[in-house]
Amino acid sequence: MDQMEKQIGSRIRMFRRLRGLSVEQLGGAIGKSKATVYKYESGLIPIGVDTLLDIAGALKVAPAHFFDTPSTTAKNSPKVGLFDKGRLYAYYFDGRIKQIVRSLLTFYPDAEEEMGYRASFYMHLNDFSKPEQSRYIYSGTLISHELVSYFILENIMLPIETFVMEILHPLQTSLNTWGLFLGISDQPLTPMTTKILFSKVPLSQQELQTYPLMFTKDELKNIREKNAILLSIRE
Repeated sequence: MDQMEKQIGSRIRMFRRLRGLSVEQLGGAIGKSKATVYKYESGLIPIGVDTLLDIAGALKVAPAHFFDTPSTTAKNSPKVGLFDKGRLYAYYFDGRIKQIVRSLLTFYPDAEEEMGYRASFYMHLNDFSKPEQSRYIYSGTLISHELVSYFILENIMLPIETFVMEILHPLQTSLNTWGLFLGISDQPLTPMTTKILFSKVPLSQQELQTYPLMFTKDELKNIREKNAILLSIRE
């Protein structure tokens, strides 16, 4: 069984389930039998380009979400050392569940925009090698400037949920940097923001203990005095 076909199949199954569709319903939408859809999802038979586009249309996702996330150096990546691998590992502490949330951020040149970049965010992962198992998946764009970059992303299953991540570029060569995550909380439903750590490499639990994922005393003092969140750490 071809690994790529197996991967595409598993992601088709994931998106089908997220959409609440049965195998028969997806088959009916693309003009294929139930047995054929099962074989697609199991990676037992290859999927033609036209059929893959039909499946993407039926599931209302971009075809790129069926393929592997970027992991190699991109020739056309933004001119920032932090972005040269096409992916970043993201970490923030969620005080509502008292856990560190691990996520994967990927980005790649947009074929339709000469200087544009597409981005995907796989939120809340147990295994970085299996982004399709994330709790939420977001899609959007990357806008990069000399000192800061912005990721504007929306939930592919619930477009009303859109958020922005602002990332500070390291002043020196570094594998890590900080940013802010601004979006909507569903526990309770309200606007929210928190600090988020980005790294070019996966960080172990022990390594994460050396980074202040919770707001520091100085940051909390700034919030009280200036009514603003000002991050006190760049590196």
